[in-house]
Amino acid sequence: MRIGVITSGGDAPGMNACVARLVTLGAERGHEVTGFRGGYPGILAGDSVELRPAGTQGWYKLGGSVLKTGRLPSLVEEATQVALVERLRGCKIDALVIIGGDGSFRGALDLSARTSEVKFIGIPGTIDNNIYGSDYTLGHDTALNKLVSYIDDISDTGMALPGRVFFVETLGAFDSYLPQSAVLMGMADFSVLYEPKTSNEEIAQKVLEFRKLVRRDYVLATFAEGAQQMFDAADYVRQTLGLNVKCNLLGFAQRGGVPTACDRLHASAFALNAILALEAGAAGKYIVYKQGAYALLDFSFAAQKKQFDNYGFPEEAGIAPA
Repeated sequence: MRIGVITSGGDAPGMNACVARLVTLGAERGHEVTGFRGGYPGILAGDSVELRPAGTQGWYKLGGSVLKTGRLPSLVEEATQVALVERLRGCKIDALVIIGGDGSFRGALDLSARTSEVKFIGIPGTIDNNIYGSDYTLGHDTALNKLVSYIDDISDTGMALPGRVFFVETLGAFDSYLPQSAVLMGMADFSVLYEPKTSNEEIAQKVLEFRKLVRRDYVLATFAEGAQQMFDAADYVRQTLGLNVKCNLLGFAQRGGVPTACDRLHASAFALNAILALEAGAAGKYIVYKQGAYALLDFSFAAQKKQFDNYGFPEEAGIAPA
């Protein structure tokens, strides 16, 4: 079987490790692997490279995406879908593995409807951990550890120079896993998410509540990127409470870097399950990790919104004191 592979959408640590494992396992099981550079646009451009174990041996420790990633907004159009399928046929691709997020999977759903000659299998790769039906997505642990290191460093100043309020904005768009995880770990006092909305008045009240706790050197709150509220909330707290508020934007540093052992393990397992699924004849599906096991879901499920589940913590976790 000739297997094509792309990394699509935003890059995530572990993508390279996953591609490398696909190549190694594929070679061991008699398959050929072709990589397309730049995601779906690379397929249309015919920008491909034959991947072999010797050439991908050190990829497991690299951040970003060696194949490069990209987005293709026109993939919603019939003409683009037809052209992309024809390009895959021309390259004699029997199956395409897509490592990406929900948008990439929605594109794969459309492509699956265009042909039965090419099988499409998805591997969830996004730091946001927001793929429906999966407890985990590739890159999340590395991004989480970046947040841990970032807040750890801020807390040094917080304890050395008491009295400050620190606001930290994480990546993660409109999803809650990255900002709220800091609260669940006890590193942040509260988080401000895209949903449910938190007013600046409520944020100021939370700051006051945490400052009343004894032996507190500082207050720290995390903000979801999609809320777009950190700077405005900081100005409100400064003006109404007269406090020294420091804004910290973690930004794209959270997306890059060497993948953690956890992400490398998942990368390898996702790759193996993708190959096994293809060998079993599966198509139009993506791999999920659910309750300690790997399974398959139809691409149609990727359009559903994954509900934040607090990592299994009770709902009371992280709520401000009364």
